Amino acid sequence: MALPVYVKRQREAPILSLANGARVAEMVVGGLLLISLFELVLHYNVADPNLWARYGISYVRGFWGTLGYIAFVLPVSVALGFAAGWARVSRHRLLAWPSAAYIDFFRGVPLIVAILFAFLYGVDFVPQRIQFFLEDALGVSASTLPYIMAALALAAHSGAYQAEIFRAGFQSIPRGQVEAGEALGLRHFQSMRYVILPQTFRLSLPPLGNELAVLIKDTSVLGAFGASELVGLASEFTQQIPISGGELVWQFAIWSAIALTYFVMTYLVTRVLRLLERRFRTPGLEVVSL
Repeated sequence: MALPVYVKRQREAPILSLANGARVAEMVVGGLLLISLFELVLHYNVADPNLWARYGISYVRGFWGTLGYIAFVLPVSVALGFAAGWARVSRHRLLAWPSAAYIDFFRGVPLIVAILFAFLYGVDFVPQRIQFFLEDALGVSASTLPYIMAALALAAHSGAYQAEIFRAGFQSIPRGQVEAGEALGLRHFQSMRYVILPQTFRLSLPPLGNELAVLIKDTSVLGAFGASELVGLASEFTQQIPISGGELVWQFAIWSAIALTYFVMTYLVTRVLRLLERRFRTPGLEVVSL
């Protein structure tokens, strides 16, 4: 009679651990040292009270505007990428062909061109009924709609790359696991839910985190079209700074503050995804650390 084998599950390190706190402290100290070096070489002060007395309101507006675009673009892009990636591996050509066309188009078009066309002509493709509904129900004015279309183009552009990430995740699951699920009596939907999707999600998290970090920084492209976000409002403010005089060094301080802000946002998103990786890690399926 065979004895049962018990596999001891490795204990997960807590999120609020000393190691994680040390990493955060290293990040903060490294960022402060880098800014201090720039201040020493370029002779400016990020914490100049005169600068923030004039620029502070624009920075706060731009910060909240950037967060608003990120909150809109991230979930839309992930939804588009997941749907397109799922359709890309579908056996039905009516799903696979449009998905392939969408992916190939947005991967082959420069981001700024896609945003430009969406900003200038995207509103023409929105029916009048939907425009009236958005204005009456959500308070979206006609002047705001072009920026929403530009944000949708940004989400669609990133979604094309995320679709390939999810496609690779789907195709990484051995066919034998699906057949094993069917042998146990699972239906196709149940096999997708309990066998394929959990593993696809786990395998897609590392490259997805990289793409989302890039997407957060790409929201700055919207500032080139006058969007009320960090880069757009900073460019508008710096154009008012005199070319000569002591205020010229404010240019370095402003862009250093914006760079630090984007760094913190991308760091937080990537850390959250790293925590999700640890949460859904499967013992025995880890990669080898070199």
